[in-house]
Amino acid sequence: MGIRFGLNALVYTASFSGREPDLISRVAAMGYDGLEVLFGNLDLLDAPAARAALARSRMGMTACCVMTEETNPCSPDAAVRAAAGARLRRMIDLTAEIGGNAIAGPLYAPVRWLTGRARTDDEWARCRDVLGAAAAHAERAGIGMAIEPLNRFETHVLNTIADATRLCREIGSPALGVQVDTFHANIEEKDTGAAIRAAGPFVRHFHASESDRGVPGTGQVDWDGAFAALHDIRYSGWITIESFAADIVDLCAAACIWRPIYESADVLARDGLAFLKTKAAEYRLTHERNPA
Repeated sequence: MGIRFGLNALVYTASFSGREPDLISRVAAMGYDGLEVLFGNLDLLDAPAARAALARSRMGMTACCVMTEETNPCSPDAAVRAAAGARLRRMIDLTAEIGGNAIAGPLYAPVRWLTGRARTDDEWARCRDVLGAAAAHAERAGIGMAIEPLNRFETHVLNTIADATRLCREIGSPALGVQVDTFHANIEEKDTGAAIRAAGPFVRHFHASESDRGVPGTGQVDWDGAFAALHDIRYSGWITIESFAADIVDLCAAACIWRPIYESADVLARDGLAFLKTKAAEYRLTHERNPA
């Protein structure tokens, strides 16, 4: 097995429904192996249409998942935690229906849910229980899960790759792993490569995101350190570019993007992919192409 290259659809749209065959074929023509889809409003998704469009372009799929205040796995309210479990199961089932193979993201809490204090033992235990039950469902569905630590300005629950690895160890499900995101790691890790090596086989998904969310390779991320570590742990999974469309005002505000960070979505997608393919080849990561 080898790596595959993906592009998060948020580079173009925050409202992907599956009924955008032109977007899917456009991304495929650039040389990507798959599309990562935001799972925000789940009612927006047309799973059969998405599956058909992806299949026509021979594209794989992963899901970029977010939780809400009403579906917070860390909540002290049992009803909210039950809703969180239901949302996670639905996201797993939708991914399977679309033909994808993984859900990833901050599955443990809403983004920017900050309590003004450090994570508590109770929050950790609640999160572990909810994600453990979801991971059992993912095992049965044949879908992987990858939990993404975010920087301190976006969450207090999981900030480092070591945090996420510890949670995976405690849950102990083969379906559950860690998502490394270079944007967040650039803020929180002392040495991204060392953190990746320490997580080892728990690393199941990789977001390539520059220090300013712009074109990968144009900022301060230690790409050589990250790719050397991916080689050392024999990583075989998605390497997916994540950035955000400049005209999605609400999304850019949530990500605190107040200025242009790339020339155009097409330039980011094409130049970013070329850079990542060069790095992958340099560090001898085998590219597993989608079957014809």
